[in-house]
Amino acid sequence: MTLREIAAGRIARSARLLVLVHIRMARHNDGCKHIAYVRHAMRRLLPLLALPLLATSAFAAPLPSIDMRSWRPSADPRAGVVLEPVTPPEHLQLNLALLTNYAFRPVSLEPNAATLRPVEHHLGADLIAGLGLGSRTSVGLGLPMVLYQQGTDPLPSGVVSNGVPVAAVGDLWTSGKITLRSNDHASGQAGLGLALLTQLTFPTGNRNSFASESGVTCTARFLAEYTYVVFTVQGSLGYKLRTNPTTWPDASLGGVVFGDEIPWTFGASLRPAILGLDAGNRQTWEIGLRGSVPAGPVGPFGTGKPGSARLSPVLLAASNRIELGHFHDTYVLVGVDFGLNDAYGVPAFRAMLGLGWTPRSHDKDNDGVPDDVDQCEELAEDRDGIDDDDGCPEDDADDDGIQDQVDACPKVKGEPDPDPRKNGCPHSR
Repeated sequence: MTLREIAAGRIARSARLLVLVHIRMARHNDGCKHIAYVRHAMRRLLPLLALPLLATSAFAAPLPSIDMRSWRPSADPRAGVVLEPVTPPEHLQLNLALLTNYAFRPVSLEPNAATLRPVEHHLGADLIAGLGLGSRTSVGLGLPMVLYQQGTDPLPSGVVSNGVPVAAVGDLWTSGKITLRSNDHASGQAGLGLALLTQLTFPTGNRNSFASESGVTCTARFLAEYTYVVFTVQGSLGYKLRTNPTTWPDASLGGVVFGDEIPWTFGASLRPAILGLDAGNRQTWEIGLRGSVPAGPVGPFGTGKPGSARLSPVLLAASNRIELGHFHDTYVLVGVDFGLNDAYGVPAFRAMLGLGWTPRSHDKDNDGVPDDVDQCEELAEDRDGIDDDDGCPEDDADDDGIQDQVDACPKVKGEPDPDPRKNGCPHSR
């Protein structure tokens, strides 16, 4: 017997008991007896009425209560649409950003051979704040918002209980990053880097908006990248835990269970200045793939419960991050992605536009030479009295093979000499 049937039976018995109360009161004239009998009847009625009320509230749980946004921006100010560095921002470096996006047909389904698009046009935004902490960690905070969305109307109750809101607030999230192996060296970024990324979301959003979960979610991803000067290849693999799996749409319409996921990314980025296409060294180009596969109860690649195809999004993305201003403290992120399958939450295409502000130290190598005149921004000046204002260390300023520390003529190419006063000087001296 279902909870609904139990509730219906209790309601019927409650109604019969109320009729008996009225009959008893009609047959007797003793007021005191009437009151005592009513009290006794109410003691029996209250427990009986409680279950129907609880059951009714349970039945009223709205659909969809699932977050189908397939793009969640990073709190790192150097991140693109898909990739973000394994190293955190500078210590106490702040990042404040507003990232907007437009998605075309992100939520569609075809129950009983009929095409329904609960969300055909979606305009959203994310308010983001991030902060670097020390040399290996950073934290972030974000709030997604639905500025406008529109789709098929009306929709069956098994798709959305109370209609899709035109505008809504999504689930608040927090994030963290820990660098496990840094590839940020004194000579610049190079080699293998590893990091752990985490994110928690809280069900603070509108349950009908397709931008809110029915419970807390927790995601952890391992990030690996290899950087060579201005070129980076990167990938990540993780696990997303849903504390409250959700079935959508209703089972009568072929619903699937949104449970745990295995998110992944892979891509590459390039600083186009190396190609002579960006004289100010302000841009970072990126191309990447991202997606996920279900981890349970629906199994990946068709295993476990059915529905894995609609729960395995794959998207191709490209972006350009452009630094603005004299000190490159402001940036613009422009991007686009395309859905490569028809999984839930995958749009036909999406366009992104973001603006961020991330004030930082303007002396990366802390050598006292400002970055805008420092010819070696990531290499500290050695303060040896030789060209100390160019920001670059000099081991052999005149390139004669004799170290400046023992070169008697450090700015004039010379030859070795056993006499310390002539070592490194031209023989004519």
